[in-house]
Amino acid sequence: MKVVTTFHPASSVVDSLKFKLSDDHESEFLVVAKSNRLDIYALLPEGLRHQQGLDIWGRVRVIKAVPIARPSSFSLLVLTDHPEPELIFLSFTLNGAGSTGIKATKYISLSERSARPAEFCHTLLVHPLGRVAVVSVHTGKLKVVVLDQSGGYSRDFDASIIELNLLDITFVSTSPDVYILAMMHVDYQQRLQILTRDLSIDDLQLSPSPSPLLPSLPVPGKLFSTAMDDDGTPTIIHIPSYQEDDDDFQGGILIIGGRNIMLYDFVSRDTQDRRESKKKRADKKKTTGNAEAIAKEKAKEWKKRKARAAVEWPWAEVTAWCDIDGNGRKYLIGDRYGRLALLSINLTERTTLTLMALGETSSPTTLTYLANQVFYLGSHFGSSQLLQITATPSSALKTPTLPVSPSISTVSPNALNSLVRGMGRNVDVQGYIVVGKGSYLTEIESFNNLAPILDAVLVDTDGSGQNEIVTCSGGRSTGSIKVVRSGADFSERAKVQGLGNITNIWPLKESYRAPDYAHVAVSTLQETHVFRFDDASSISSIDGDKNSGFITNLPTITISNILRRTQTQGKSDYADSGLVVQVVSKALLLLEYDPGLRQYTRVGEPWTLEKFANPGEGLWKGREIVAASLNASQLVLALNWGRVVVVTLDGSRFIKMRERNFVHNNRDAEISAVSCLPQDPTKEYTLNIVVGFWTSKHVEILSVKPTDGSMPTISKTPALSSTPRSLLLYNFTSDDSKLSSAHPHLLVGLTDGSVASFVYRNDQLLDQKLVSIGSLPVLMRSCKIGTRQTVLACGSRTAILFWEKERLTYSPLILKDVTAAAEFSTRAYPSSVILSNSDDLILGNVNNFDKLHIRSIPLGLDNPLRITHIPALRVFAVACRRINPARIGDFEEITGSIQLFDDISFNKVGHFNLEQGEESTSLLPFTTGSASYLCVAAVTLEDEETEASKGRIFVLAMTSTPSQVNTSVVTSHDVKGCPYALVSVNSLIAAAVNSMVIVFKMDTASGNTTLARMATWNHNYLVTSLASRGDRILLGDAISSISMLRLEDNRLHLIARDYGALWPTCVELMSNSTLIGANSEYNLYTFSLQNTGTRQLLERDGNYFLGDLVNKFLPGTLSSQEVALDGPMQPQQLFFTSSGLIGVIIDLADDLALDLTGLQRNLSNFIEKQEGPNHTKYRTPKNVRGRSDADASSFGFLDGDFLERFLQFVGNPQALRQIVHGQSEPEKLTISADKIQKVLESMQSMH
Repeated sequence: MKVVTTFHPASSVVDSLKFKLSDDHESEFLVVAKSNRLDIYALLPEGLRHQQGLDIWGRVRVIKAVPIARPSSFSLLVLTDHPEPELIFLSFTLNGAGSTGIKATKYISLSERSARPAEFCHTLLVHPLGRVAVVSVHTGKLKVVVLDQSGGYSRDFDASIIELNLLDITFVSTSPDVYILAMMHVDYQQRLQILTRDLSIDDLQLSPSPSPLLPSLPVPGKLFSTAMDDDGTPTIIHIPSYQEDDDDFQGGILIIGGRNIMLYDFVSRDTQDRRESKKKRADKKKTTGNAEAIAKEKAKEWKKRKARAAVEWPWAEVTAWCDIDGNGRKYLIGDRYGRLALLSINLTERTTLTLMALGETSSPTTLTYLANQVFYLGSHFGSSQLLQITATPSSALKTPTLPVSPSISTVSPNALNSLVRGMGRNVDVQGYIVVGKGSYLTEIESFNNLAPILDAVLVDTDGSGQNEIVTCSGGRSTGSIKVVRSGADFSERAKVQGLGNITNIWPLKESYRAPDYAHVAVSTLQETHVFRFDDASSISSIDGDKNSGFITNLPTITISNILRRTQTQGKSDYADSGLVVQVVSKALLLLEYDPGLRQYTRVGEPWTLEKFANPGEGLWKGREIVAASLNASQLVLALNWGRVVVVTLDGSRFIKMRERNFVHNNRDAEISAVSCLPQDPTKEYTLNIVVGFWTSKHVEILSVKPTDGSMPTISKTPALSSTPRSLLLYNFTSDDSKLSSAHPHLLVGLTDGSVASFVYRNDQLLDQKLVSIGSLPVLMRSCKIGTRQTVLACGSRTAILFWEKERLTYSPLILKDVTAAAEFSTRAYPSSVILSNSDDLILGNVNNFDKLHIRSIPLGLDNPLRITHIPALRVFAVACRRINPARIGDFEEITGSIQLFDDISFNKVGHFNLEQGEESTSLLPFTTGSASYLCVAAVTLEDEETEASKGRIFVLAMTSTPSQVNTSVVTSHDVKGCPYALVSVNSLIAAAVNSMVIVFKMDTASGNTTLARMATWNHNYLVTSLASRGDRILLGDAISSISMLRLEDNRLHLIARDYGALWPTCVELMSNSTLIGANSEYNLYTFSLQNTGTRQLLERDGNYFLGDLVNKFLPGTLSSQEVALDGPMQPQQLFFTSSGLIGVIIDLADDLALDLTGLQRNLSNFIEKQEGPNHTKYRTPKNVRGRSDADASSFGFLDGDFLERFLQFVGNPQALRQIVHGQSEPEKLTISADKIQKVLESMQSMH
């Protein structure tokens, strides 16, 4: 059983809108629709503030507001996409306290088994008065929804239309009681046409003949793109009329999306009456069979009509627009490459259209004007933006605002002012294109977007164990590489340069109970330094006299403030003091801080180990201190040859309290680390000592409770993966006072860069887990950051361990090569940490413990398609496609390239251009001996080809120099088709070429490097995806299903295949006998290889509706979370989608899978009663042909995000009882609510 969870939510924006409440404050809100979620932001003077979010169970296509303003609520309509479209009614409520709420009030299923999905026009309209909504999702049919007075659902009906190839529709009513729809469509003769039809609510239909308001209007098809897709579809906009307009303008239709923007006006009332009379006479002649009259009527119908005004659109296809002034006279229009312009319509005296270039942005999918020249731009291919239009250029002052072809006439802003005043005005000109210098757009805020993710790699570039994801993201003018990793924020505030090779850091106070630190001691392998922090800008060294101050010519093992211990009537009292103990290998040193002199002075002479010896005892000679730990009153020393000594301070003397010698296998057990940190931070002492050992690689917890002076072992770990190097018996506490309780853990920093953790309960060590934070030995230090108790763990990477959501959580700190760390808080640097690396001492703050960090490397018009990592050269190879923007209908030049980037800095270090017309489809790195190669698959796209017939597979030899990586083609092999995918199998290269799989071997035996064909498989239709593991190859046939092959003796043998209609888009092998994949209908599926005795079969054991198109599967996980040695859950796969979602597939043990399956069923039933939607129905696998009875529900997968909603009810005993007990006795869960909570919290830590 697999669990599907979300690591990074979908970030592609599909639609947006603004609405206003009629309350006293006239509150305004922005609604942003992503593919599966709505986010609502309040519009405030200081900017946008996130107010509310709602997950939508479906693929959101369009959102609309019902324009009925009420003081505290508003109605929204959401249209979801195929395969099972729905219309969802939402009610947004503003409560008196300023809080908001949003809930679904009605679901209307639009799914029809026999209907054909609309090819071009999948949209939703709401009448300007909020009385009617019209939905277009199927060919030849509209769904009309009548709304009630509050904007809610009243009734609905279907209205048939003969306009099958509908491109766009809009309401154009000129009277409140009349509903008229304007439609743009392509007729059966491939001609573009606009017409209007009356919508009758009473008759439940559209008028069979066009409305006289705008009879059939032919539109020049040559002005529009021949590629009728989401970008190439033209748009019609209703332009209303007002009293100040020209008398002859009664309203009209604006057409955008072509080479020209055109305004056609409606037919006047007098003309309508005359045409109606003529139509009646013509209809009478038709009934008599007058062929001449019929032909004449058809000729009139297609008589071209001149636009009232037009202006050229000099850029690419329009993808978004919005009204600015609310009366239909100014519009923002953006093209597919993010080139934004302002269209102004002048309807006084003489109609003119003025198009003013504003600047370049992300490629827009939606535009929403907010207020004060500020608007929101939502994007699928780049970051969404909050932008402001400025009166004067704000950047790029020397370049044209937007590029315009020299063949198109433009005017400057100054020249336009003259034309507006009538100077040199040409009465024949209907439009102006205004292009100045510089951009008129200022970015206020940017919203990161990973979509669309076409490819990704999971890498650990520095071998630290902390993975990062590198994706091919963006498109059009905003192609980019995104680097994704999770971890805490570190903001640097000060730096001390020139201090190298620091091995440890200890902050010191002027007195033990002083609120702030004043000094820092640092140790290297040879010496010790002490610094005083006077203020934010003053840091001074106080190494002082070597005979009266700190021992600075030796490395320090530990140093700390300590309390002054006195005994009264046999009881110990602890008083605040300025005493400090320094421990070096041969002695202990006691110092005291003098506030008057502002320096530390020695109290007595250094205390050597021989002073601890009993009279006549010689066992202390030759011993050295190898490890030490200090608390407020105790000092624990670890000596060579396996001795542990507990020491306390009595006045100015060190008193030996206990000692113990360790022997393992009849040899002295050398000690690697000790710790005496009290579990209770309010205590001045500890009752437990922790000791780690070099050779046995285990840890023991000793007790100092016995009164006989012994230190018995009360608990010990099994042998660990490597030697313990640092230890903490630490008690994590919760910030929530209601949940505050003890959470003691034994933490062990190992020499291999890992941290082992154990729950310490009742003198037992339980629940061992392991997390890797690098490859160097780990040094740990307790640290209070703000109010949170944490542990800093430093190796080649740094991590913060803290208690959150009732579990121990690990969060990487985005810093490398940190050698030591400690907490540090002063007035100038409150709640800070101090770190050291190879060269510097750094002070800073840690925030956002579990933040997702996204780094963007912009590539502009070079859109990344494929990416791979070449570890030997420390570079990423990225296959890019560049489309040079052109005006609609003009030729777009497409070029391909392979670009190489350094895997740390992402500086470009190499470039290889493909041949003219070539585009790379796959990359495969490999090595032969010490040489590195990159195998590239490329296809040549010919005009008007339905299937690629020409491609090649070539190998690049790659050599590295200090500044760049050089590439050269060593061999090339032409193929008759598109090489969609490349994989490595048994050190050979397997390529998917149209219907074939071809296996190549790079042959260098003859002196010339060639790609020799070793084996061929040609039993499929269109192989677009491959995966390999060992000698096995998995094929994904895009118009069939999947097959599994085995390469043996240079031949490809069929192991098994699935014969169903699966339509896979992406496949991956999880093992030699299990696989996972996704198909074009947004489903996930798994198969396992079953042996029936006579043959092997692929049995589908998982099917699940994801609701997004998966482009890539990757084995592994991003977060370096703890791994339970016997854990029932293991993260197994990452997947990446076109909407920017990154998901995690978690593998479940069978027992836990059964429990969570029951939980999902009960939770689905509970939420359905509370909120309405059916989760089981939503996750049921879908296809455009309709579901069969076999697909009644998903199987083999559980919805992890949905299961985690159980945690919302933890504080609600009644809800928990209903969920756990179910609706009947058989549905009652056998797992307790507490156990469910722990399981789900553990699951949360994996994504």
